[in-house]
Amino acid sequence: MWNRVYVVGVGAEGSSGLTPRALEILREADLLIGVERLQTGIRGGGAERLVANPGAPATLDLIEARLGRSRIVVLASGDPGFFGIAKLLVRRLGKDRVEIIPHVSSVQLAFARIKESWEDADFISVHGRSMEGIAPAVRRGGKVAILTDERNDPAKVARELLAAGIEGFRAYLCEELGGPGERIREANLEQIAGMDCSPLSLLILLRQAGDERERWRHGIPDEEFHQRRPRDGLITKLEVRMISLAKLQLRESSVVWDIGAGSGSVAIEAAMLARWGQVYAVERDGESVEIIRRNRTKFGVQNLSVVHGTAPDALQRLPEPDAVFIGGSGGQLAAILDAVEARLSVGGSLVVNAATLETAGAAMAGLRAKGFAVEATLVQASRGRSLGDLTHLVGLNPVFVVAGRRTDTSIIR
Repeated sequence: MWNRVYVVGVGAEGSSGLTPRALEILREADLLIGVERLQTGIRGGGAERLVANPGAPATLDLIEARLGRSRIVVLASGDPGFFGIAKLLVRRLGKDRVEIIPHVSSVQLAFARIKESWEDADFISVHGRSMEGIAPAVRRGGKVAILTDERNDPAKVARELLAAGIEGFRAYLCEELGGPGERIREANLEQIAGMDCSPLSLLILLRQAGDERERWRHGIPDEEFHQRRPRDGLITKLEVRMISLAKLQLRESSVVWDIGAGSGSVAIEAAMLARWGQVYAVERDGESVEIIRRNRTKFGVQNLSVVHGTAPDALQRLPEPDAVFIGGSGGQLAAILDAVEARLSVGGSLVVNAATLETAGAAMAGLRAKGFAVEATLVQASRGRSLGDLTHLVGLNPVFVVAGRRTDTSIIR
């Protein structure tokens, strides 16, 4: 039985809330490891007690050294598999050497208290983590649960979201869940920002019905973006934008370059998709740079940096990208492709939007010469327009979407 570590989830009520199975494991333990708050609530047993963070490197070393020689129990808060210690222990010891006995999680308790379902919620933890990327993650959600800590408490989280222009949410501050000091407060973000909060808190945000920001999902209508007046077409149209972003195959942590960013529509949506990554919008025209900044403020994408400069020179000071979009090259396509080749990560994607056959051909030839896997798509879309009581179609300018993927056989210069 004791050739593995047992991870027991504990609630605020301590031993009284544990299952018979968990209590049996605790009675037979030789070594009990956990922070003081959890240890205090566990009664009885003659086990040696180590008050420590189980995830600390020295504690992990001790667990591994004594595994098989001592009956080890690690105490965790709530469900150890939900932003908890279980993931780290499994990674360190292997699945066969860890058994998890979960308790009700704080999220389960919180949603039960406010009488809302949670199967459709998004979950974010800033407990021991940075708040970087939290604003775009919240902006995309309709129901969000945020796990906080002493440093990133709910008031600080609320201030961060307000600074990013996020509105339209009803907030529930859930403190000391399951314990004698449990308190649930309903408020808005402005009120939460000024509250004193318990370190053991969870913040739930519910988007209010009718909030216009519900429209700001993947596929933002062209007219939502600030553009130059009169509108001069310096925006990647929605239909082309969606295909181009799909070809970029972004991850949540991607570093993205948008070269020739225009109004910033691709960069904005890329920043929403790569919410834990970073997007760089490179634009040489000063007026367009200001428009991108206005759009960044409107959509609250804090992980978007605007670079005023001309490619390829402006690319030198940027971090290496995982994905590159070229919406405009200013006649420097070959030089830009050379710069991208030198910096793009293995497996990275590059997408070029080309309005002419010549540009599309140059992009395809250039990428193939560098060993990229290349494909091309011609996007010819038409939009319906009213014609009296009827509808006719108005065609958008056709655009070639040239996509390249860097493989491990690509030429490295």
